[in-house]
Amino acid sequence: MKTDKTILTLTLLLLAAAGRAEDFGLNMITASDIKAPASSFIMPAPEAELSVMDEAETASYLADREAATESEEKALPGETAKSLGGDGTVKLYHQWNRETLEVRYRDERGRYIPEAMQRIKHLFRCRLTGREMEVPAKLVEILDVLQDRNGGRTLTIICGYRSPELNGALASGSDGVAKKSLHMKGLAADIMIDGVRTSSLRNAAKALRAGGVGYYPSDGFVHVDVGSVRYW
Repeated sequence: MKTDKTILTLTLLLLAAAGRAEDFGLNMITASDIKAPASSFIMPAPEAELSVMDEAETASYLADREAATESEEKALPGETAKSLGGDGTVKLYHQWNRETLEVRYRDERGRYIPEAMQRIKHLFRCRLTGREMEVPAKLVEILDVLQDRNGGRTLTIICGYRSPELNGALASGSDGVAKKSLHMKGLAADIMIDGVRTSSLRNAAKALRAGGVGYYPSDGFVHVDVGSVRYW
């Protein structure tokens, strides 16, 4: 009998509590209420791979874009030339040294003329230190054929050999200067020809497939070197 009264009392209390909940506008919480819908647990998509180089990668790229093998063709005096089609004569003007040189560097038998190669080497000297570096015969051949294919006009050398001091000074002031530039080995030249579009000179250099070709239209010059064939 006591048990029946206890059950009746608990039932009345529960009903009273439910009535109060409704009076206060409360909702009873069920198991389905605490189960979150599947849409609220969407996993974030995997992060896309970064396509932009960081500073270290960018610096490496700038340093490596002029990279070349050590098997560059530096012909010795008297060695048979590997002509690219030029006539064996160049007419050069150095923009910074303000010197003009017109010289035959290859004789009728296809052999380099030591005295002429020395004069070209002197013209290519570093504009900051005055130091000189051997100029590969292949680089002279490139300049020769580019000049011939553009009416034999004087070819302006904007930059030939760069000493470490000059290259360092240029690199510190511009992100576009390679810290290990081939200019530092005497293997490159930045050139222009008055009256010839920079794009036309670039195309002529690329057609040779004799080395690297860099295109700098805003600065009005083309970079050529005797490294591996590549373009930028």
